[in-house]
Amino acid sequence: MSLAEIRAALDAELQATPEYYDFKVLRREREGALWRVTLQPGYVYAEGQRPGAAASQALLDDSLDGASAWWGAPQKGGASVLAVDVEEDRLVLQQASSPPPGPDQLIRLYPPRFLAPLAEAWWDADWSARALAALPALSQAERLDDAAGGVDLGGDPFRWLRPAQRRALALARQRCGFLWGPPGTGKTTTLGVLLAEYLDRRPQARVLLLSTTNAAVDLATLAVDKALQRGRRERWRPAVQRLGSRVQAAAYVGREHLLPRQDPAAIARLARAEAARPGTRDLAALADWSAQVAALREALRAASLQVLRHCRLAAMTTSRATFTLKTLRDLAPADAPPFDLVVFDEASQVGLAQALALMPLGRAWLFAGDPGQLGPVQRSPDRQAARWLGRSAFSLMPRGATAAVQRLDEQSRMAAPIGDLVSELFYEGELRVADDARASPAWSAQRRRALGDLDAHTHLQICPVGQDGAWSARERGPQRRESAEAIAERVAQALACGDWQADELVVLTPFRAQRTLIRQCLQARGIGGVKVSTVHRAQGSEAPVLLFDPVDGRQPFLQGEAAERLFNVAFSRAQAKLLIWMSPSDADNPLLARVLQRLRLAGDAREAVPLERLAGAPDFPANAVGRRVAAGRLRGEVSRSSADGRQFWLVDERSGAERLCDSAFWRQRAGAGRGVA
Repeated sequence: MSLAEIRAALDAELQATPEYYDFKVLRREREGALWRVTLQPGYVYAEGQRPGAAASQALLDDSLDGASAWWGAPQKGGASVLAVDVEEDRLVLQQASSPPPGPDQLIRLYPPRFLAPLAEAWWDADWSARALAALPALSQAERLDDAAGGVDLGGDPFRWLRPAQRRALALARQRCGFLWGPPGTGKTTTLGVLLAEYLDRRPQARVLLLSTTNAAVDLATLAVDKALQRGRRERWRPAVQRLGSRVQAAAYVGREHLLPRQDPAAIARLARAEAARPGTRDLAALADWSAQVAALREALRAASLQVLRHCRLAAMTTSRATFTLKTLRDLAPADAPPFDLVVFDEASQVGLAQALALMPLGRAWLFAGDPGQLGPVQRSPDRQAARWLGRSAFSLMPRGATAAVQRLDEQSRMAAPIGDLVSELFYEGELRVADDARASPAWSAQRRRALGDLDAHTHLQICPVGQDGAWSARERGPQRRESAEAIAERVAQALACGDWQADELVVLTPFRAQRTLIRQCLQARGIGGVKVSTVHRAQGSEAPVLLFDPVDGRQPFLQGEAAERLFNVAFSRAQAKLLIWMSPSDADNPLLARVLQRLRLAGDAREAVPLERLAGAPDFPANAVGRRVAAGRLRGEVSRSSADGRQFWLVDERSGAERLCDSAFWRQRAGAGRGVA
């Protein structure tokens, strides 16, 4: 592992990251000095790629707020992006120098170049040497003594902590620790308690708290403040500061001390302004609103630097930390890290090169996240880019039983059958429903609700469809009308009965083209308020009912390790009901096949015959095919055997996975059981 490799990876990623995207316009509408431009969903030309090649990867999102727009027809012009309506594939443009493009013409957007400051850090000889020197720490379990900053946290004020959450507090003794939080396990709450106790036990220590999105930074910051409040550590609450201008101000009402301010009423004004955001139909009002909010945010930003020098916990996004790396470095002498602890929340989405570039800011590090869910975004197919940008620090964490890795194992989001499915498919069967959730009648009642013909006690359902997904040339992505219509009908029935509200049902699909089709089907039935989203936009959310449409399980995008993480995110959003639409070809997808097998075998009431009993017969393993068997601690069904009888395959009824078994081994066990030499 060398500095040259990392620089080569960044070069490859920069080359693979287009400086601009050309979207095709569906229609344009003028309102005063502003323009509303609706784009053709998923239809995009990316710089350096053949037309349409990036359609499924280059998604329109709200990070393009403030981006520059340019067009060459009907006459050359430009504008700035005032707002992005992601759900409607719509841009709102301001300061347009000429009329923007019309139907079937192209508009070019220049996204922010987030990789540029990261590349600058790795081309800084001194800083890159420090960053690379931190690499070995990721794989080592190094316990810190008191003199090195280690501290024992008991979590005494927090008696409600679950056993694994309490054990996770021991990470404060590690030079580099990993808090592994599967879905619904209270990872953010645990992190908040750990940091609140750390601040109290080490009164001189300073912490840098980072996360991948502004929403995640808000959640983590609020978790620390709530823990300080509940733990009666009131004196430290003003020392926690959330830096950045894109905060969800309404979340800080009553907690204004968390945001830098010169005017105590500034946060309340920003919250009121954000809550009053006009829709994209009134573009003049939207422009006025944008200017007002920008001015209020700028006032908060101006106070940030001064606050950064005096606060004890500074929270911001990883992107902001990378952009302001020089400022953060200047907080301490050149030979000393400015922070005692750097915390990476949602760390499974932070590329290894970015994490390493920020690690020299601290003396110790804590990575919190879930490597079983979506990983860092990487565009380049280059091997070094995959190694340094497509992997997170979790890929190098210590293996085996070690105090440096603490995995939370109790979840309170998913009903037991859904949680068991997620546990067996993605967490080696170690994730279970929390004892306090099981003991709560209210928790159980919320997860035992009928959904049409799906009774209250049925939580998982495979909805068969005969049609396989197919590529749509118009939408430039996989679509399947049969499942889209079926989902819309199921949603309509649920809402018509009055037992469910629109915001309790969420529809997820891996493909943007199918998202568009499902929305159209819902709109045709007059249904609004139901969220329809791609899986990548759903991480961190949850809903009572999750309707999932894989569309086309044959797609390469739905194969391999990355696809498993995508399925994990999709399934684990569900609290009470998980419905999956599946065609015969979907059933051939390796992971979806496991789901089918698991559900089929879950209802198998046949006696499990000990495999040793069958292995003693001369026609073994053929005599075991199709039978439910017990093989040691495994239970399942023998699905097939090789033509020569040397091997057979057993479908594990817990995980749905097909396991290869050696016939000679089981014949030997059968002989040993009979006392045969």
